[in-house]
Formats: sequence, structure tokens, C-alpha cells
Amino acid sequence: MKISRSSALVVLIAVLAAGALSGAGIAVKRLTAPPAQLTATVHAPVVVTLAAPPAPPISLPAAGSLALAQFGGPLLAQRDAGRVRPTGSVAKTMTALVTLHVHPLVPGAPGPVLTMTEADVSLYRQAIAEQGSAVAVEAGERLTERQLLLALLLPSANNIAETLARWVAGSDGAFDDMLNATARSLDMPDTQFADPSGYSPETVSTAADLVRLGEAALANPALADLVSTRSATLPDGTQLQNLDILLGTAGPHWLGIKTGWTPQAGGCLLFAAVQAVGAGGLPVTLVGAVLGQPAVAGIAPGHPELGGAFQAAKQAATTAFAGYATVDLTSVLTGVTGSVTAPWGAHTGLLAQHLSRIALVRGSLTLQLAVSTVHLAAPIAAGTTAAVVSASAAAVPSITWRLVTTMPVPGPSWTWRLFGS
Repeated sequence: MKISRSSALVVLIAVLAAGALSGAGIAVKRLTAPPAQLTATVHAPVVVTLAAPPAPPISLPAAGSLALAQFGGPLLAQRDAGRVRPTGSVAKTMTALVTLHVHPLVPGAPGPVLTMTEADVSLYRQAIAEQGSAVAVEAGERLTERQLLLALLLPSANNIAETLARWVAGSDGAFDDMLNATARSLDMPDTQFADPSGYSPETVSTAADLVRLGEAALANPALADLVSTRSATLPDGTQLQNLDILLGTAGPHWLGIKTGWTPQAGGCLLFAAVQAVGAGGLPVTLVGAVLGQPAVAGIAPGHPELGGAFQAAKQAATTAFAGYATVDLTSVLTGVTGSVTAPWGAHTGLLAQHLSRIALVRGSLTLQLAVSTVHLAAPIAAGTTAAVVSASAAAVPSITWRLVTTMPVPGPSWTWRLFGS
């Protein structure tokens, strides 16, 4: 087919017009499209170790086992902490914890009422015959869960441990299974319960394992309240006195937790104390356990068998508290650098917002650092958050700092929008 010159010119004009419209559309799209995302880059060490002034040594007993930790942190001191030993009545801490798992209480609440039976009276007589600690009960006597737990923990009544075991699980064997399952859940691999009272020498643990039990006890508000109670009175007038003489003494504020003694176990103590330390007066909670301590007269009136345990615990805690120093955590940011860049060449540096964040350190503190960046689109003003740095360590709550821009970043020019990539 033959095309005339006039028809070809019309076609050419149409093609050029279409190209112009298409180019105009592309230009409009480029000029109105949102600008490309800004890129935030942060360089930070993965691990930072902060050193404090040299700390004095923590006092360790000459015999037996000791483990001491800041609550939630690694061990600060230990002596033979992994050796498996009988626990004595320290085991009753787990009995109370399991009871409260099944029958929770809020601090101070009485809880369910249990009526004592002839079987409970027989348990009392058995404890007396074995020359173990006991609290007298009578058939028909009504005691609340809280009262029973106080009788278990303060004077350390073996018969009450058996009463609670049968109430919670139906039998001693079933309750022992619950004790051992809870020990496994608390990562206490070297702990084994053969009874709920700790009278059996086959109920064993390690000082290191018991620190984990002590932390679990403090984490339960009702149990923390019970173990710090110095005395109580039952409805029949029976006085319950806490065997832990460190409660209410001068020095660190003692929180309990549980005494223990048998001829096989020696003097035992699961303990916790809190004290404000360092220049900032921040509170530090220590949790520790001592096992296999010798009798020492003149420390615990009426209970010389516990004297060595009290002495070892107090000396360890007092010397541990004395070694803390205040460290400014913002010093970890000295090795952190960063910038924000734009594809069109604009850029700005980053600056950490220095909020006052201090921590208490004994010896040294190793922090794990993590960085997360924020999605940004121009324009942005100076002071815009571009990234977050988080620092965490055992026994120290996670702390975060914001990295903010030091200068504004403008949006791209119209020429870059049209011709930039």
C-alpha cells in the first residue's frame, strides 16, 4: 500500500506528540514520587567491659559450701558451690514455693482454711519422736494456708511440711515429684527431694542450685513476705519465732530466707539481703546459700548449730556489699559512631543523647550491645532519632540510648528528582 506524504507527516506528528506526553508523564511521576529512603549506618562494638575500682575479696567460710550472687546475675563468690550436700530444712523453701504455685496467695491474705485431723496429729507425734522441729496441732483445729506456711517457715515445723504435702498433692510421693519437677524447671540439676521437710539426708542440693531457689522465693511476693516475717501468733496462742536471727539486725537489710540443720547437713542457710550502695545509693539485692557449716556458740541463742551458717552468710554479704562502685553507663557510647546519608548526597552525623544512666559494678561489668535503626524519609530535622543502642547484662536492666541527627537533611532538588537515580 502506498502512503502519501501528508499521511506520513500526520503519523510523525502523532508519534512525537505521544512521546512528549509520555515524557511529561514520566517527569510528573518523578517530581511527585516520595524520595528514596535515607540510610542510617551505625558502628558499635558488640561487647563492652566496664571496669570499676578493685573490689575487696568476699569472705568465704573455711568449711562447707557457699554461693553468693547479685539477684539475677552470675555468682560473685563461691566455695565448693557445686558439691552435693544434704540441705536440712532449707528444703522447706521449695515446699512453700510449690504450695503457693498450687494455692496462690497475695501477701498477707489468709488463704483457704484447713481442718487438722488425727492424721495431722500423728505427723506431729512422729516429728517429736524423731527429735525434729514441730508445731503442735489438735484434731479439729482450723488453720489458714498462711498460718500453716508461717509454721513451716519460721520455727521450721517438719510436721507442717508433711501436712501441706498431703493437702497439695494427696501423698508424700506425689508431692516429692512436684518438688523435683519444680527444681528442674528452675535449672537446679544437682537437687533431689526425698521428703518435703529436708529431714531426710537424701534430700540434697548444692549451694549454687539453692541460689536459684532463693531468687524464685524472692520473686514470689507472698513467699518473700512470709520469709521476712520475724514472729507470728496462731489462733490458739502458739508463738511462732523465726529462727533466722539476721532478720532485723544491724548492717544489710536481711530478707530471710530459710535456716536448716540436721546432723548430716550441718548448719545451712538460704539467705538474701538488700543494701543501698555506691555514690548513687542504688539498692543491690544479694542471694546466697551456705551448707555444711559447723556449730558456733554465742551467735544464735539456743541454736549454736546454726551459728556457723549465720556467721558465714553475714561475713560474705557484708564484704560483698563493700565492693560495689558506681559506673556511668553512658561511657559505653564512646565507641559508637554513625551517620545518615541520602542518595542525592545529603548527610549528617549522629549523636547519642546522654541521659544519666548509672549501674553498680563489683569488679567489672560486661555489656552486650545491640543496634536497631529507624526508617527515615527526607526531609528530617536535626534531633531526629535515627537509631537505638541497647545495652544489657546479667543483673542490670536493659538500657537504651537514642542516636539523633546533628543536622537537618533536606529533601532532594527537583533536578535530582528528574535526572537522579
